[in-house]
Amino acid sequence: DLCMSVMKKFEEIDYVRSVLMAIVILVHIVNFGTLYPMFKQSMFTFFMPAFLIITGYLVNIEKSVGGFLKYFLRLVLPYVIMVTSFSVLSVFLPVRDGLTSLSLETVCERVFVRSIGPYWFFYDMIVCGTAYYVVFRLFPSLSKVSRLSLFAFSLYLLAFFLPLLTPADATLFFMGAVLRQNEVSFVKAFPASVFSLLPFLVLIFQPELWHKWICLVLPFFAVSFLLWCHGKTPERFRVVMCYFGRNTLPVYIFHPIFTMMSKFYLPLFSFDRSGIVHAVVTIVVCFAGSIMIAKTLDKSGLSRVFGVVKLLR
Repeated sequence: DLCMSVMKKFEEIDYVRSVLMAIVILVHIVNFGTLYPMFKQSMFTFFMPAFLIITGYLVNIEKSVGGFLKYFLRLVLPYVIMVTSFSVLSVFLPVRDGLTSLSLETVCERVFVRSIGPYWFFYDMIVCGTAYYVVFRLFPSLSKVSRLSLFAFSLYLLAFFLPLLTPADATLFFMGAVLRQNEVSFVKAFPASVFSLLPFLVLIFQPELWHKWICLVLPFFAVSFLLWCHGKTPERFRVVMCYFGRNTLPVYIFHPIFTMMSKFYLPLFSFDRSGIVHAVVTIVVCFAGSIMIAKTLDKSGLSRVFGVVKLLR
């Protein structure tokens, strides 16, 4: 009953995360990006910003030090393992920004300085989440505003020194943390409305704004519209989506395996010049394949390699 109540509490967030995860997969499908480069670029203006806001909102700084260390390892181990694996594979497979030669130095450079593939997001979660926890644990007697101010200062200081963390990403994570600290419920922060789609469409069709303030605005309209969709989605389909939303961690970790594989079965979809059927099939394969890998690791006990007893929730 407790498990069901927790799942129900985060149902809207899980629904939104499942849609955002589908977009993550979509933009990593090489064929789709080749056919629709502008559409792919436009997606970056809101889906990762929305993920960062949600992540900042969900980080639990009330955990004990031991509990937070488990959370920390749950991010660090997948990041190091997958960036290292991706770096090695990039020598042999056509990967964007891949390595041309394999050495300990080049692999370490990707792990600590530049990253590779989609795993930079874990880096941001590790740095921002740790700064959030440390500031609030070190200064418990300060007011909430004071601690948030120190947290913001530490984030921008880290963004200045760390090449993978940008001030924009730090700001988005901070926005989520502010909502959580002020005890604003997710559905009140992003009220559901079908009309949110209108300003979203107006802004997303203006490429000249894509690298400006738009990334701070679009997530609000996108999430608001998705929450409206949540209320209109048939229950059975919504349950499936929420399941994937609860398990975005293993899907995020393993989906690049399947997006790379999608290049090999692309010829089977030569009948569809739009590339849409291939993209939809690949998204389904990524979700299903990632969950299957996670289940296999959970049953075999190998999930502990990633710092958890079970990858699936």
